[in-house]
This record gives sequence, C-alpha cells and structure tokens, in this order.
Amino acid sequence: MSEQDAIHRKARRAAAGTTASEVEAGLQAGPVRVIVTPLSSHLVHPLSRRDIQRILSVLPADSTAGLRSVALLDTQLTEAGHLVLASYRRHGFIRLHAVPGRRWVTGPLPAGVIAELESYGARVAAGRTGLEVHWSPGDLRLFFAVGALLPAVARHRREREGTAEPDPVVRALGDSAAPWPVSPAALQRWREFLG
Repeated sequence: MSEQDAIHRKARRAAAGTTASEVEAGLQAGPVRVIVTPLSSHLVHPLSRRDIQRILSVLPADSTAGLRSVALLDTQLTEAGHLVLASYRRHGFIRLHAVPGRRWVTGPLPAGVIAELESYGARVAAGRTGLEVHWSPGDLRLFFAVGALLPAVARHRREREGTAEPDPVVRALGDSAAPWPVSPAALQRWREFLG
C-alpha cells in the first residue's frame, strides 16, 4: 500500500471515529448490521431488528467487539432433523434461524431441553405426531433473546478470543448441549427489558 493510501485510510478511520488499533482489535464504530430475509408464511423471526439492536446495545463492549452482522435467516435443521435456533457463519457473523410460529411439533426432546423451554413459558405436551411446544409471542421472543442470541454472542466472543469451534450450530432444539444457564431473576429482568 502506498503512503498516500495509508494516509487516506487513516483519515477515513478518523472520520468514522475508529483508530487503527481498534480496527485491528475488531472494535469497529457503529451499530451491528441486522439483515432480515423474507420467510414463508408459517415461519417467524421471534426477534425484530430493533430487538436485536437494543439487546446488543446493553451487552458489554468486549462481548460484541468485532461483531459485524446478525442475519435473520430461513429455518434450518440439523442432520438429526432438529430446529437450528442460532448458528455462527464465521468471525463476526451470527445467524438466527426462523421457526414455526406459536406451535412447534418435534420428536422426543431431552428432559433438560423440555425444562428449559418451560422455564421460558412454553407449554410442552405429547401430541399425535410427537411433542408439541406452544409459545406465546412474548415467551418465544424472550427465549430467542436469551436462549439463542446470547449464546451466539458468547460464541462470537470465544471465537474472537481464539477458541475455534468446528460446528457452526450454536443452539439447536434437540441437541445434547447443556441448556443456556440463566437464573430466574435474570430471566425476569430480560422479560422486563424486552417489554
């Protein structure tokens, strides 16, 4: 790069309020970009663009440093047929996946997953074709904020700090990973924050 290019680059960074060391550390100025994709009529994105921006704005800066975008994408399933809630594309790119609206029909779920869903307000019952998970809009929104977006941000932070994880899936409905830990008091504060 020529000296003049370096000067222009430095001036652009200064105008944007970002120093070279912040760029190298991944601390870009400005809000994280939220990308929303169109969906089939039976699917929903439980979190809106505004929800995501509000949530990210209250997280510690070292958690979101270098985060470039959160994409709200179409539904995705694991090889075992479980709904993927959140995935990680590459450094700085989180994906939240659409889910069926208020009623999910799924195969058997581990007891820990059922307990987690119920802690967010879901009603889980045996149906004719498997388990049925029923959500109110507010409970589903809370679940996606705390149970999908926050684990994805935590994954982003681990990746940024050098802990590479080969599986792009951060959270899937029937995975064997431990539920995302959250106390009842913290869950109540998030519920109040989301309104």
